[in-house]
Amino acid sequence: MNGILSFTAISASGQAYDIDFPLHPQTRSAQAVSDLLGAVLDAISRRAQDGRDLSDGDVLQALAMALAIRARMVGGSAESAAALVSELCDSAFTAAYAAAPYATGRA
Repeated sequence: MNGILSFTAISASGQAYDIDFPLHPQTRSAQAVSDLLGAVLDAISRRAQDGRDLSDGDVLQALAMALAIRARMVGGSAESAAALVSELCDSAFTAAYAAAPYATGRA
């Protein structure tokens, strides 16, 4: 499956980003990817709001560790896992930084 996952991310300050993420050719379900992405971001937001001392760097570090663990659980060689992770991260990072921020209305 090739395609694009259009996702809107909204920061706590009201900045929004409409991001078009290219999907990997072996993606089984764009909806499942979107749902999991939303769940991960919601979990991070809840954790950040619960009053804990949590920096943006802490969040990125935990996500990097989770990514490494999931890659390890898939199996295969370290080289092939690292290549896939690098490809996916580069693609997602490029898409995220290509999205122009805009202010959202707040109720």
